[in-house]
Amino acid sequence: MNTTGTKKRTYDEQFKRDAVALLEGGRKAAQLARELGIYHWNLRDRKQRYGTEAAAGSQPARSAGLANAGGSSAVAAAVEIASLRRELDSIRAQTDILKKPWP
Repeated sequence: MNTTGTKKRTYDEQFKRDAVALLEGGRKAAQLARELGIYHWNLRDRKQRYGTEAAAGSQPARSAGLANAGGSSAVAAAVEIASLRRELDSIRAQTDILKKPWP
C-alpha cells in the first residue's frame, strides 16, 4: 500500500530499452536516472536485462543501434517529460505554500 499519495509509475519495455541505449551510449547513470525520474539502480538492473551483452544471446541488440542512430526520440521525449513533471511538482508545491494561511 502506498501511503505517500504518489502513484507508482510503470514503464513499457521500449522505454527501458531506450534508457539502456542512452546509458550504453556514454551517458552517466546518475544523471540519466535523474533526467528520467528513476533510481540509478533501476538503470543498472535494466542494463543487465536489456543491455547489449544480455541481448546478444536472446535477440538482436536494438538498443546499441538506437544509441548511435539517433532513434532515441522516445527516450528524449521521456527525459523532457520527466523534467517538465519535476518543474510542475515544484510549482505545485510553491502554490500550495502560498495557499496556506499566515498565522
